[in-house]
Amino acid sequence: MTRYERYVEALEAIKTATKWELTDDFRRLMAVHYAIHDTPFEASRFSNARDVLKQKTKMFSKFRGSQNLVWLSFLDAKYEDIGTAIDEALRLDTLLDRKHFRFSSLRPFLANQLINVEEPDRRLDEATELYQTFKLHHPWLTSEEDLLSALVLVQAFDDIIDLNERIEQHYALLKGRLPKSNELQLVSHLLTFSESSPEEAVSRLLTWKSQLDEVHISIRREHLPALALLSIVTEPNTSAIHAIQEIVGAEKDKQRWFNTHSVLIALQLVAAERITNEASDLLLHGTFAHLLAMQQAATAATTAAVIASTSSTTN
Repeated sequence: MTRYERYVEALEAIKTATKWELTDDFRRLMAVHYAIHDTPFEASRFSNARDVLKQKTKMFSKFRGSQNLVWLSFLDAKYEDIGTAIDEALRLDTLLDRKHFRFSSLRPFLANQLINVEEPDRRLDEATELYQTFKLHHPWLTSEEDLLSALVLVQAFDDIIDLNERIEQHYALLKGRLPKSNELQLVSHLLTFSESSPEEAVSRLLTWKSQLDEVHISIRREHLPALALLSIVTEPNTSAIHAIQEIVGAEKDKQRWFNTHSVLIALQLVAAERITNEASDLLLHGTFAHLLAMQQAATAATTAAVIASTSSTTN
């Protein structure tokens, strides 16, 4: 079963299980989690996980609410023992009562990112320092999504000064070719995971964008982080481009008018296939899991903001 087939299967099951609780934007995020981890969505298991979460949290907990089903799906897709994973996330959340992290709407995702991390307090200190550096260099672009970005990065790189220099090198190259945005800043974070030089990493990203443009797949600002993921794990090639075209075409056939999600879905799932088959070391070190968490949290936050601005309904 391909990642896309797994995605379609999971999405249909999630629609049945969630009924009127979620919009399709959230359901697609959930389905991507299961597809990335190549795990089937089981309605009974997910329902039991929801019951466990309710038993362990209070009514107004930040871990509750239909929007946080996206967060719960990440745990469900990734961990075999979902009960233990929930316990660990709730325990680690208590460490987030500190400056910058305390009022973040991404706290459940931040807690997830600390699971199985040695010395989580030290990593949070380092992430705070890195986040403050982001704010210093890019005060108008840095947002709470960058808290998660900082936490991911300090787990992967020990030298914070060298890391920040590399990020700025990537960003300097990117901003000369693409419009400034928070997404572009996130791309500069992602590209630090590339083993190539900043010049080569940015060149490969732009080549990917150009080749997709040639087959009439337009890369918008919101697609750039997913494209960065793909460019890290594989060079532009006919096979990957064809796979992206197939997924985009299939999604457009299903939804003729509202299909802006199709490119994002395609980029993520094709990247996941290439990582499994061609970049086992990257997968082994958990890099893709970190990048996916970062990207999904940012997308979830954006979707939540849109819903909150158009509806006064409280879940």
